[in-house]
Amino acid sequence: MKLASSPENPVLILERFNGIEIYPVELAEWNLYKDKENGMMNLWIALSMGLAIKQQKDTEPLHAKPNWELNLVEQGLQVELIKPGFTAVIPESYDESRDGWITNFYYCEHEGTDKNIIEVVEVDGNRVRFRLLGETVDVNYYDGSKPATKLSADVWFDRNQDGGRTMS
Repeated sequence: MKLASSPENPVLILERFNGIEIYPVELAEWNLYKDKENGMMNLWIALSMGLAIKQQKDTEPLHAKPNWELNLVEQGLQVELIKPGFTAVIPESYDESRDGWITNFYYCEHEGTDKNIIEVVEVDGNRVRFRLLGETVDVNYYDGSKPATKLSADVWFDRNQDGGRTMS
């Protein structure tokens, strides 16, 4: 049986080359705002995790508390579009046309995430249930010698009107 992230079990799942790692979500925030630097709208999504619930032997000594940030930077984004059925793709972590780094995954080092999919499952006022998928370099082998780690989460996010992109 594969453990999945869900609103009842808000976790970040890392599918690594050597097995699954599971981290409890401690903070899940989002915001939609106009980026003053580039004049585009930015859907900011951020997750902060606690210590692992399940971990692989090679990363246990690291005592990691991962963070994942996604920024969907688009001209025509509006809050009315953030509703069930909304799906967006962020293919790469760095996009010069969108003002540089737009994704970040921190485990022990900052790395971008690629092949990101953002899906809105439910909306309840300022709370949005996002289902997120992405890929990053392996969290313990940063040299590319191992297959990409797949990331997934299905979590309720609270809107933070002051929240926004932390990287450039």
